[in-house]
Amino acid sequence: MRIVFCGSGDFGIPVLRALATGPEEILRVYSQPARPAGRKGKITQTPIALAAEELSLPVVEADDINADEHADEIKALNPDVLLVIDFGQKIGRPVRSAARLGAINLHGSLLPELRGAAPVHWAIIRGYKKTGVSVIELADRMDAGAVFLRSQTDIRPDEPADELRRRLAEMGVEAIAETLVLLTSDGSEGDRQDDSLATKAPKLKKSDGLIDWDADSVTVRNLIYGCWPWPGGQTQYIAADGKATGVVIARAVAIETGEHNDRPGSVGDDLAVACGQGRLEILQLKPAGKRLMEWRDFVNGYRVTMGAMFSPETK
Repeated sequence: MRIVFCGSGDFGIPVLRALATGPEEILRVYSQPARPAGRKGKITQTPIALAAEELSLPVVEADDINADEHADEIKALNPDVLLVIDFGQKIGRPVRSAARLGAINLHGSLLPELRGAAPVHWAIIRGYKKTGVSVIELADRMDAGAVFLRSQTDIRPDEPADELRRRLAEMGVEAIAETLVLLTSDGSEGDRQDDSLATKAPKLKKSDGLIDWDADSVTVRNLIYGCWPWPGGQTQYIAADGKATGVVIARAVAIETGEHNDRPGSVGDDLAVACGQGRLEILQLKPAGKRLMEWRDFVNGYRVTMGAMFSPETK
C-alpha cells in the first residue's frame, strides 16, 4: 500500500509510526510550515514533521497543499491512499482524487456527532459517556464524508481532554489498519452519514474555559476536564482581604448530594465550592504564573477560609 500522509498535530503520530514500521510504503509526508512557538517565538516544526524526520521519512512543509505544485507532486507519486490526520488545511478535490483508492481521514469522535476541530474537548464538556474515532472519506464538507469504520470507547470519569486525546490517537492505529484492509479487499465506499444527527465541535476559544459557578457541579467539573490543559477551567480566587488571584482548575470532583443555600462560588466549611446546584471539591489547580499544586497546598499558601469566593471574572 503506497500512502501519502498529511498531518500536522500530534494526533496522527501513533498512526504514522505504525505505518512507518509496517508493510505500507509512506511516499511522502505533508505538513504545515514551521512557525513561531512559545514565549520566545522560536521557529518550530509541527509534531508530525518532527516525527517524520525521526522516522527518516521525506517531509514537505506546504503552505497550501492545493497549490498546483503540490497537486502535481502528489499525482506523480501515484499513491494508493491519501491519509489525512489533524492536518489543518482543507484538501480540494484535485488532490483527493490523486490517490487510486481515495482520501481518508481519522477523526476523534463517533461521527456524525462532534464534527469540527475539537471533538475530544467537547465530548467531555458536554458530558458524553462514550466517544471514539471514525475513519471517513474526505469530502468537500468538513467531517461529512462516508464512514468506513467507527471504534467506540468509554470516557473515564477522571480523564481530562489531553489524556483522552492520546488514547484516541492510539485507537486510531487499529482503525486505520482495518480501513486499509477494507479498501483493498472490497473497495468499500463507506456508509453515508445522517446529517440530521450531526453536532458541532468548533475550535476552542480562551473564553470557552471561563467557569460559571451558577451552573451545576457536574457541568463545572466537565468544563474543567474538557478544557485541560488549554484553555483551562478559568476562575478568580478572591481572598478575605479582597486580593484576587487568577487560577486554572485542573482536577475536581462534583458533589451532587446535599442541599445548600450558599452563594455560587463561595467556599464552605468543608472547603468545597458552592455551585448553582451541588458543590465542587477542588483537587488540583494552577495559580497564574505558578506551578500546578494540590488544593491543600493552595489552601495553606493562600489562606483559604470559609466564605472566600471564586468569581467567573478573570484578570
